[in-house]
Amino acid sequence: MTSGDRTVPTSPDDDADPTRRRGGTVTAEAAPAHGDAQPRETERTILLPRISTDPVDDLVERVRPRLGRVVDALQVAAALEADGHTDRTAQVEYGYADVFRLASEVFWRMGPPSPVDDQAGTSATTGAHRWDGLRTIAHGPLYLLPGVAFPAVLTVVGRPGLVLGLVLAGTLGWIYSGVAAYSAYQLLGQRRARSASRILRMAALTGPLLGVVLGAAMLPYGGLPLAVMMVGQLAYQMASTLLIFYRRESWLAVAMFPVVLSGTAYLVVGGTALRRSAVVAAAVCVLATLAAALWAARPTTTAEEPASRQPLWPEASVLLGVAGYGLCSAALLFHAQVPYLLGRLDIAAAAMPLFVSMGFVEWRTSRFPAIAIALTRRARRPGEFVAAVWRMIGRDVAACLAVPAVLGAALLAGLWNAGVLSAAGTVMTVAHVALAGAYYLAFLLAGRGRYGWLCLSIALVVALHVGVGALLGAAPVLGQGDAALVDTSLYLGSIVLLQALFALGLVPVIGQVRHYR
Repeated sequence: MTSGDRTVPTSPDDDADPTRRRGGTVTAEAAPAHGDAQPRETERTILLPRISTDPVDDLVERVRPRLGRVVDALQVAAALEADGHTDRTAQVEYGYADVFRLASEVFWRMGPPSPVDDQAGTSATTGAHRWDGLRTIAHGPLYLLPGVAFPAVLTVVGRPGLVLGLVLAGTLGWIYSGVAAYSAYQLLGQRRARSASRILRMAALTGPLLGVVLGAAMLPYGGLPLAVMMVGQLAYQMASTLLIFYRRESWLAVAMFPVVLSGTAYLVVGGTALRRSAVVAAAVCVLATLAAALWAARPTTTAEEPASRQPLWPEASVLLGVAGYGLCSAALLFHAQVPYLLGRLDIAAAAMPLFVSMGFVEWRTSRFPAIAIALTRRARRPGEFVAAVWRMIGRDVAACLAVPAVLGAALLAGLWNAGVLSAAGTVMTVAHVALAGAYYLAFLLAGRGRYGWLCLSIALVVALHVGVGALLGAAPVLGQGDAALVDTSLYLGSIVLLQALFALGLVPVIGQVRHYR
């Protein structure tokens, strides 16, 4: 069997394992001819060639057969030290400060275990996976639960400063919850569950305090009701982050159910009494949600964590990328919606299909790694693997567009029946449907740490949308005129461009097999 210009001998171990990798090359036995009982040892096909000259890739392939299924970088570090690797060899041969940093990189490059290794083959496991999918899909509607009480809250808070308060609190919550969740997931991957709990509880308690600071700054513009609303908004964002992290979506739904009932009753019937009950229910339920989140995040064991030389928080550059992505994502949505929030119902409601379908987008993204791993075992050539990955991405993007498209069609039909639908509202709805596909690609990029590309791409399309609109006198975010159709059309064009930029950002990394091992 050959690999490039090298000859790789066949060993008995190879026969026991049909998918052996050496030096970055994956080999597999060819499928037996029809009627053959056993595959022929001489028929072997090289699936994937070396994809990198990085010596760390070679190290990964050398230690993989011996390590098998590793759960943290400490196991890798122990194996490297047992092989004689020292801090000096880590520095000289691989360019890392010490063995532990080298082990962390090796652990990351080894990727998740194969789904073939994880198959349980039981109906209970299948049911659990099915529930996990439904749980993730439910994230979209859960994000919107407090919005049911918004009309009642609006009558109390008033319009002055409302939009600015919503944008400031929403943006801060988006960034803060994203950084906290990212840091906690990193710690969980290192088997440091207690540290992850500490970070999340700290974030859940300090988030509302930041809301107090923002609310105090907004007192001259909206008074105390606006400040209280901002604190509640941040509290809910942080609480929902914790409950979703710990897979307690059902707690979130139960805690917010009174808000749904009272808010819906106010919308249907109206009246001062129902308005008051909706506002009180919103305040009480947000506090209950925060308390439930803190309870869910409490440490459930007294066992000590494995010793770790890694800091509690990820590197500052990584956190800056995560925070920057959160800021850019908020800007992408808010800059287009802000001018219409209080004056154009059909345009303001255009984001609803996107929000409801975001859980579906998350679910499709979560399935991607396991399916890609399975593809590495079926592909015979590198080009075949890359083409299969892109076909899968195409199918996922189509699905992520189809779900909000159906929801958007229902929304447009309702607005049309109510007599409030305009051409600009229709275009804005289509733009948010397209945005669902863009977010799917964004999640894939974020999974490969390409936060710089994400931020630059979003900043570029936002600048183009606003800049071209300003040249045409159709940039309402800058206070220009009432050209909603031109503005929303430009926004749709910018989202299509964003999809292309995100896909371009995936080209260098999506076909690298080491991400799926």
